[in-house]
Amino acid sequence: MTRIPPRLVAATAAAFLVAVSPLAAAAAASKAAQPEREVFHLRELEVPFGYSQAVRVGDTIHISGSVSMDASGQLLAKGDMAAQLRNAYEDIRKTLAHFGATFGDVVEETIYTTDMDKLLAAAGTVRADVYKGADYPAGSWVGVTRLVDPDYLVEISVTAVRRPKPRP
Repeated sequence: MTRIPPRLVAATAAAFLVAVSPLAAAAAASKAAQPEREVFHLRELEVPFGYSQAVRVGDTIHISGSVSMDASGQLLAKGDMAAQLRNAYEDIRKTLAHFGATFGDVVEETIYTTDMDKLLAAAGTVRADVYKGADYPAGSWVGVTRLVDPDYLVEISVTAVRRPKPRP
């Protein structure tokens, strides 16, 4: 067996570190430049389905479609569009609050409905209460044949961007 002189081992290791260190520094810088990501579950029942209520990347919060359900996942307010809207917006409010945001931070909203006429009749009043004191976000209202439960009338997804808090 050939014995390698310790000075040669040290010189080879030093040369390797010099060659690799720019790559390691670039990889570390790239990782540091990526925005922080956080996944949020409003209810434990979301996890087995592979569903996340929201994902935050940096200051942008993507909130999945919210429907009118209780903590166990059961439909609330069957047949009542206004109540289903309020319940869905309440879940969105809780999710925004988790991230330190409000409806004033919402920049885009998509409402999916199985009954556009009922949505048109109820949405103005409910949304005025929800966005009171804030600008309405960009949005789309989309008529669909069915939502995940046939008794859901509406599902709302939003994107929000947290604004920097004013300094005292």
